[in-house]
Amino acid sequence: MIVAFVNPAGLLTRPGPDDPDPGEAPAALAGLLGAGADLIPVTGLDEEELLEVPALFTSWQILRHGAVVLTPDGEEDPAWKRLSRETLTERGEALRLAHQAAQHIGMLGQLGTEARLHERGGLPLRVTVRHPYGVAPALAAAAREWRAWLDEGPFAGELRLREEPEELVLLPREINPESAVNYVLGQLPDEVTLRLGVSAAASDAPFLALCDYAVVPGGGGVLRSALEAAEEQMEDDLG
Repeated sequence: MIVAFVNPAGLLTRPGPDDPDPGEAPAALAGLLGAGADLIPVTGLDEEELLEVPALFTSWQILRHGAVVLTPDGEEDPAWKRLSRETLTERGEALRLAHQAAQHIGMLGQLGTEARLHERGGLPLRVTVRHPYGVAPALAAAAREWRAWLDEGPFAGELRLREEPEELVLLPREINPESAVNYVLGQLPDEVTLRLGVSAAASDAPFLALCDYAVVPGGGGVLRSALEAAEEQMEDDLG
């Protein structure tokens, strides 16, 4: 039995609204994986948003950047739900203050960005920053200022920032895809003989490393980061 942990962003869907149509490749990849593997999404999407992805997910599901784990029955895993709620309760005030900081950064820098505090079950879950017109330099500037705010403030060890093509996402450090993937790996039956990790995002390298093999696109962030690291190492060796 084969399972494939798949982040659909940039593989089965467009990385951003202005990116070119990937053509038939997403459907072909989904068909190739689905023909021999149970697909487990590892995504920032929620349950409804995942329905828009052109792939069939009938096994475990890891949603909202690891905050939510659904069992093959479609129900929230009770143990993971309890752990997530404990984390969100502890980090709630930090997320609220981070949301205020993101609003101030957008206004003071006249970046035109919009910050939103997302909740789940009445608890703060994550903060997102978007630009209504997808202006990448504005998001990059917001990311720099937000990172500086984190590094200089009391929440550097509590929160982490993910830079996605369409948005910035701030979450509790304990809420991450690799922790959720590691949990689900421990729940898989003994007959699973191969565990694949599939993603185009460099930030997914930690969960890919937990799998037996990783599948990444040639032009994706994972391979680019690996090549850049190899080039830097080569320069260090030569220098």
